[in-house]
Amino acid sequence: MNKITETNHETACDYLQKQFDTRSWWPKAQPGQAKQEFEQMNGSCGALNVWCERWLDLGQIRKLEREIRKQT
Repeated sequence: MNKITETNHETACDYLQKQFDTRSWWPKAQPGQAKQEFEQMNGSCGALNVWCERWLDLGQIRKLEREIRKQT
């Protein structure tokens, strides 16, 4: 996964929050716990990268990367 940086941190957070808001099952494994950890870890790029590696599968990572590319 391409790392989230200060330049694209806001775009990544917005995209991930939108996924939580529109898909109650997202991400696939333990969405409640994933959302709780996201809320705790979205304040820094490093923590958000760790969160993404833990919770997102390859397809979800690719979608996030596409969204970041569109915004930059």
